[in-house]
Amino acid sequence: LGWEVWLDGLEITQFTYFQQACSQELHPPAVEITYGLERIVMFLQGVRSVWEIDWDGVHTYGDILLQQEIDHCKYNFEVADIERLREMYRLFEEEAKNAIAAGLVIPAHDYVLRCSHTFNILDARGAIGVTERASFFARMRDLARQVGDLYVKQREAAGFPWLKRADSRQPSADSGDTLTANRQLLTAPSDFVIEIGTEELPAQDVRAAIAQWEKAVPQLLADLRLHHEGVQVTATPRRIVAYVRRLAPRQEDRVVEVKGPPAKVAFDPEGKPTRAAEGFARAQGVPVESLQVRTEGNKSYVVAVKREEGQPAYDVLAQALPDLIRSLRFGKTMRWNHTNVAFSRPIRWLLALHGDQVIPFTYAGLQSGNVTRGPRPLGSPEVTVPRAEAYMETLRDLHVVVDREERKRQVWEQVTALAAEVGGTVPEDPALLDEVTDLVEWPVALRGRFEEKYLHLPQEVLITVMKKHQRYFPVVDPNEGKMLPYFIAVANGRREDMDLVRQGYEDVLRARYADAEFFVKEDLKQPLEAFLPKLRTLTFQERLGSMLEKQERIERLTPVLAEALDLSPEETAWARRAAHLCKADLATSMVIEITSLQGIMGREYARHWGEPEPVAQAIYEHYLPRFAGDALPATKPGIVLALADRLDSLVGLFAVGLKPTGSADPYGLRRAALGLVQILIGREIPFSLRRFLREAARLQPVPVGDEVLEDVWTFIVDRLRVWLRDQGLPHDVVEAAVAARADDPYAAYRAARDLAQAVQAPDWNDVLVAYARAKRIILAAEGKETIPPDPTPFADRYQEPAAQALYRAWQDARRRVDADPEVPTLVAVLRDLQDPINRFFTEILVMAEDPEVRQARLALVNAVAALPDGIVDLSKLQGF
Repeated sequence: LGWEVWLDGLEITQFTYFQQACSQELHPPAVEITYGLERIVMFLQGVRSVWEIDWDGVHTYGDILLQQEIDHCKYNFEVADIERLREMYRLFEEEAKNAIAAGLVIPAHDYVLRCSHTFNILDARGAIGVTERASFFARMRDLARQVGDLYVKQREAAGFPWLKRADSRQPSADSGDTLTANRQLLTAPSDFVIEIGTEELPAQDVRAAIAQWEKAVPQLLADLRLHHEGVQVTATPRRIVAYVRRLAPRQEDRVVEVKGPPAKVAFDPEGKPTRAAEGFARAQGVPVESLQVRTEGNKSYVVAVKREEGQPAYDVLAQALPDLIRSLRFGKTMRWNHTNVAFSRPIRWLLALHGDQVIPFTYAGLQSGNVTRGPRPLGSPEVTVPRAEAYMETLRDLHVVVDREERKRQVWEQVTALAAEVGGTVPEDPALLDEVTDLVEWPVALRGRFEEKYLHLPQEVLITVMKKHQRYFPVVDPNEGKMLPYFIAVANGRREDMDLVRQGYEDVLRARYADAEFFVKEDLKQPLEAFLPKLRTLTFQERLGSMLEKQERIERLTPVLAEALDLSPEETAWARRAAHLCKADLATSMVIEITSLQGIMGREYARHWGEPEPVAQAIYEHYLPRFAGDALPATKPGIVLALADRLDSLVGLFAVGLKPTGSADPYGLRRAALGLVQILIGREIPFSLRRFLREAARLQPVPVGDEVLEDVWTFIVDRLRVWLRDQGLPHDVVEAAVAARADDPYAAYRAARDLAQAVQAPDWNDVLVAYARAKRIILAAEGKETIPPDPTPFADRYQEPAAQALYRAWQDARRRVDADPEVPTLVAVLRDLQDPINRFFTEILVMAEDPEVRQARLALVNAVAALPDGIVDLSKLQGF
């Protein structure tokens, strides 16, 4: 885990915090301080480039180190031989294993470091694919684990001579004992507040804590029987807060009934209590004459009715609050002191007040109190909160905006106001707004500038660099949507001289844009197609080949999909050209630097080199959708490429055993499958998953068995289920649609949507019950597989009026469903069949003794039951 450390708008260093090394738990954890001096010196000397730093009054930093940097860059990015490096990695790996086998810790460790260095050069050369990266890391981690195990055994054999026993520090409980001894219990409802003060929490953990406590705190108070008038849960990067209005001073009393022995055992025939009754009463602390008899069905038993007096809130909260804190869960947690408590970040203080009473408890070696801390720009002053009701005002006086929604509103108002001052607007970006809101507790927005010369760069590059690296808000022209040479940053607190902070923000962004300009300039020295050979060095997956081979599979699958989706010859030509170029930008410097620009740079470079606009757009669109809520590909060539890319990844990676397991999905296959479903439904495309999975399998470099294709199909259908339920469609309706039409996601969606509407009709239950009478008989019939599916050959056997009526109704229904096999038509025919079905079962005995008569009647019932086949499976519905 780690922190970025900022000074005057500049990230100057990072603390990387190690709880493990070589898979060994570290006690105490270790901290690494990374880079930083150069950035501080640049700022102090007022230079814009690290190479301009005054080294010794005579030479510059560039004089000493620039040529070395150039040589290393040229080697790492252009000259290093990829095949030799791969072989070197293999040799270093084998030599590490050799040293481990010989019990030589330091030589083994040295070769693991050489593996890591070789990996870094391969990565710089663009030779490590996204999917291959995990494999390299796993191999290096395994070696490191073995080295760590060997080291511990070596030290253990030596008796751990360096190990010094840490002081057995214990948390001071005296203050809590004193508070308990001197307590003066409240007699009237008062506000209550608990605050966990922390080091800066990651933005996602701020939201996670709020979401968890919004459920946990009301539940805790309900379990404790403490009445209140409302709970507010909020958080900032440095505090997690639950504020309860007018919390009762005591628990509510309650009456508890404890079940005892049977009445006939507790009382003799004369009604006198037995020893069993006396023992039960004594155990429950109640008089035996107070026992009461309860009867359930034909059984009677005695109960002890006890009134439990509520305890003071002071006492029950003191016991419960540590568990409330302990209940918080985070994606990554850390340990930081002798208590070995794990939390998102170190806890530094605890405040718990009910009215003016401190609720005493200890957690993570800290004693709760009535002291909070102000924001970092003020030096984190300790401030006493006299009573819970003063908590919000106290923090407000310290400029801390505790309420997250209020803080979010302030951020947006300040950002948009500053943009308006220069005639611009800020595009709505909920994710960025949420992140910035959770990075500050005293939001102070400021506007910075960057040189207009950078506006010639693709707008997505400017915005991505601004948001990804710096969390700045871009400013755009409200009419044309083009970038203006401004940005809005949100600082955590106000300084005496905010110009220093603004300068820091501008300097960092200038350096980022200078890098981006260099990368784009280098990339544009050659056409996009010229990058294709470099894809051969970029591994997609070890057994599935390079990214070039993946691109070639997409290229071969494209015309098959183009024909199925009815593309015109011109659209097919565009799709094939886009398929040829769709992965080329992965080898460009800009995408290697910022992977999220894949597709975006491909589109921009294709435009620059004169490719047709539909080709450029398809290159971009084939990555869509990239995340939840993202746009879908809009053009037919883009749709074809998006489908081809996902089908290839799903089939290929499943074939080599890389199916997602548990929560792990390193290759983003869940996202790929869900994107496939979203495209087919969103663009209303009829599509057979099984057919095109087989087409993709035919192109794979590894065997793809039927069981693999079935696994992939099931995996995609599971994502289809999830997506349909996320649209608010009922679970049983989704199952009914998927059971019948899963192979065509758009058809399944139509069926689920229409069925969800149909089941709301007032008469639907009667319609379903009538149909279910037919379906249940077939499901329960012996030898149902031999029941004829078509009653037509038995028409002359339907002599009874009820049988004739049902047969004629079925004939009409079959014609209508065959002409329009969709849910609305099916529901209409089932509604028309309701009376004939009910009459048939009332007047006709289906299971007649005469086998020929029985067979004829079963054939008619079977035909009625089969009407929904291929449309929906009504047996999945509730009420069937």
